[in-house]
Amino acid sequence: MINTNGKMEGKYMTNSEKVIQAIQSGNLEEVDEWIQLALDEDDEETLYLLGNSLYQLGFLEETKKVYNHLIDINPQDDELKIYLAEIEIEEGNELEALELLHSIENTSSSYTQSLLVQADYYHLNGLPEVSIQKLEEAEELIPQEPVIKFALAEVYFTIAEYQLAVNYYEFLIEEGLEEIAGTLINARLGNAYLMLGNYEKAIENLNEALSFKDDPEVYYQLGFAYIQKEEFYQAIDTLKQAKEMDPSLISVYILLAEAYQQLNDLEQSLQTIEEGLTVNEMNIELYLKAAEYAGKLNINEKASNFYHEALDIEPENERILLRYAEFLNHLDQYEEIIELFEKAPESVRSLPEALWLLATTNNELDEYDQARDYFDQAYNELNDHLDFLKDYAFFLREDGQREKMHEVLERYTSINPEYDEEIASLKEDYLY
Repeated sequence: MINTNGKMEGKYMTNSEKVIQAIQSGNLEEVDEWIQLALDEDDEETLYLLGNSLYQLGFLEETKKVYNHLIDINPQDDELKIYLAEIEIEEGNELEALELLHSIENTSSSYTQSLLVQADYYHLNGLPEVSIQKLEEAEELIPQEPVIKFALAEVYFTIAEYQLAVNYYEFLIEEGLEEIAGTLINARLGNAYLMLGNYEKAIENLNEALSFKDDPEVYYQLGFAYIQKEEFYQAIDTLKQAKEMDPSLISVYILLAEAYQQLNDLEQSLQTIEEGLTVNEMNIELYLKAAEYAGKLNINEKASNFYHEALDIEPENERILLRYAEFLNHLDQYEEIIELFEKAPESVRSLPEALWLLATTNNELDEYDQARDYFDQAYNELNDHLDFLKDYAFFLREDGQREKMHEVLERYTSINPEYDEEIASLKEDYLY
């Protein structure tokens, strides 16, 4: 039994206050009983406050109990239905949430808010078209409401309808709004222009966003825009600012290294990626980039070490295995390629790219039967890949398979009818 004679600051406590006191004092076994007493005895205003307090404390089931009781008392309290629906969505009870939201009549003052909650639900659950329908209905009811315009812009952005998103973002800026729900409108607009390939407008709006608030993501997007404009020095300055603000933003190191590469400063590219690895030594993309730049600098042992470090983290990663095999092929280290794929899982060995590498490798090692088998298997998947078709045609010529070579050459020219000297030479060999 619980003590019903609680007092607080010289006055008798309501049952609702005793619920909160029980929670705060850790007497959770008393909570349900106090809630029932509150529902039986406390007035509606006190119960509204109790529901809000329980929600803030994370007691969702108890909050629902209070809200359902209040809805039973006031079936037309649509605002409370929306609160309850949001809790049901949070708990994954989607049918219950939608039933509550659909029960709100279009004549209710809460109807527009119910549409916004539905739109958010459908957007988050991969149904953007339904989300847009709900938002457009809300827009008809309140045509100038910024929150609705912003929500439409966000949904259109996520489904790559960037021009439509731009239209809504620009409306908000024309209305003098700089930020909604913690999002800088100019930043979003700049990003949308970036996706449309309008880099001038992107740079203009991203810089405008940065005049309001520094943001490493915005600096990153601005750096990307500068690279697309081939303004590499500005890109480097901008990306350095992003890196200084948030050193954990790994994509910045990769893009910054690319900017240095465009200026033919591969040493700085490699150094930048290595700096990124000091921040995140588990990022596979960084190891692959480091190996790529080391290879371009002919620091082959270092490149090989980066591949090995990546494989230590993810030994069955097909991207690492294929990239390393291509690197070894470039170095004419054919035995090492065979060994690499022997240790790889079957799912990697059966990839078309792996079959092609194994075909050329075995050919270089004079293992022609193996090479023939791998080429034939790869052809099933790579019969529209021009470089593969050319490799295969040369192999078939040396292997004496003239008719098969003719078939492959015809396939090549059907895809690429433009003159190619090597293909022309192979065709001439076939004729003679």
